[in-house]
Amino acid sequence: MKWPLIFLLLITDHAICKTTAKEETPVLLQELSSKYRKANLIEMAVEKVVKSDLLGKETKYLGKIHMAEGLFRWKNQMPEESLLIFDGSTIWNVQYPTAEFPGPLQVTKAKVSKKNRSQLLVGSLFGKEPLSKQIKIIKQSPLGHDTLFEAKPLAQDLSITAMTLIVDSEKKTLKTLSYLDDVGNLTTLNFSQIQFKTKKDKSLFKYSPPKDAQVTSI
Repeated sequence: MKWPLIFLLLITDHAICKTTAKEETPVLLQELSSKYRKANLIEMAVEKVVKSDLLGKETKYLGKIHMAEGLFRWKNQMPEESLLIFDGSTIWNVQYPTAEFPGPLQVTKAKVSKKNRSQLLVGSLFGKEPLSKQIKIIKQSPLGHDTLFEAKPLAQDLSITAMTLIVDSEKKTLKTLSYLDDVGNLTTLNFSQIQFKTKKDKSLFKYSPPKDAQVTSI
């Protein structure tokens, strides 16, 4: 039986579309995304390095991240103590007093916007939406036991122009996330001591400022 030419062309086009869709979301990233999104609680140490193109300097931060089901907590210990919490609707940014800048606790309360969304990038990438709906993979390269992915964010309200992910190909964990913002700053997040906890702890993502705190809503 001979199939009409138009039908054969449709089958070929459909096969090409399916192949392209698979190539846009590599299996390794699909598995990583599913692993993180299904976790009851993830805990990991983080080193954040920011290279300012405008100021020509580099700043390093050390802290710990917790995340679960789109909720996010980032506690920095160095060079200064700070806390960032996203409870599902509100971003709490807490700056603790220092010897150089004493005074009350400074708390900023805000809703998610283009200006602050990049602060939640790690949590949002592995929140409720699959990774395939948030980034487009431009290039994939082997890097020893790891895989490097060059990507572009799909969200129009995210002030990030380019992104790079380094994934442990065997453990299926994210080792490094780098991104370039729209003013030329390069931020690199290096993750270590990654633990997938079996028990949930919702208290980690709740915050209520103390009575003596100076709270600003934006």
